[in-house]
Amino acid sequence: MLPAGGQRRWPIVALIAAILILCYASTLRGMAEQWWNDEDMGHGFAVPVVIAWIVWRERKRWMSLPLEPSAWGFVLLLGAMALHAAGALGGGLFAASLAFVVSVIGVIVCVAGFRWVRAWIFPLVLAFFMLPKLAIVYNQATLPLQLLASRMAAGMLTATGSAVIREGNILDVGGHRILVAEACSGIRYLLPLGFTALLLGYLFDSRAWMRLVLLAAAVPIAICANAVRVAVSGAVPAFAEGTAHEVAGAAIFTLCLASLIVVQRLFHRKASHA
Repeated sequence: MLPAGGQRRWPIVALIAAILILCYASTLRGMAEQWWNDEDMGHGFAVPVVIAWIVWRERKRWMSLPLEPSAWGFVLLLGAMALHAAGALGGGLFAASLAFVVSVIGVIVCVAGFRWVRAWIFPLVLAFFMLPKLAIVYNQATLPLQLLASRMAAGMLTATGSAVIREGNILDVGGHRILVAEACSGIRYLLPLGFTALLLGYLFDSRAWMRLVLLAAAVPIAICANAVRVAVSGAVPAFAEGTAHEVAGAAIFTLCLASLIVVQRLFHRKASHA
């Protein structure tokens, strides 16, 4: 059952949702295009589907909440309007996409209140994983990650007895040169793995701290996995490009997921015996 007055509000909610989609149509199209064209953001298509599933899965909990509309929602909507304007004036797709998320939160506050935002806090957090990469952060992060990946890969290859010469983000393995490009910086693993870590925490454990632990664990796991991928490409040139490169990447990402599950089991067992 919906709270009192809830049935009367659904047409209003549907109208507001239609208006939001209309206002942000170009932004949503831009987000979808980046998910399709940018391999680092391919997980973006899964994010809204997962959010919708979580909201539906927990419908009994949030539908029992009272409706407590708050005028603070209009403040959020005004902030979203400013962000949207900034995006249109040169702030880029990230600002416009963030404005969309803030607008959704503002509408929830206007129509239902802050209790409903708290009830949906986890899917709202997941929504940030579908936002485009913030260029200034991405550009600042990629080069250090490239250098770290090349350094770690060189160490791994040296440990296996391979002759390696490293020059910045270029590895020379027995005359075979590997360039650790932006695509090999680790972002391609880090973003989807962070999203998956939160989802695994949600599925396997109701405690919020477990989700944070898995999210934190996703960072070193993604970095190490990317270094392994670079090392494999250096040791076996056939894995440096093409279909074999993609297959190796998928296999290593699967190992990343297995590592996250192991971390979850270890912390769950430790918490159970505490």
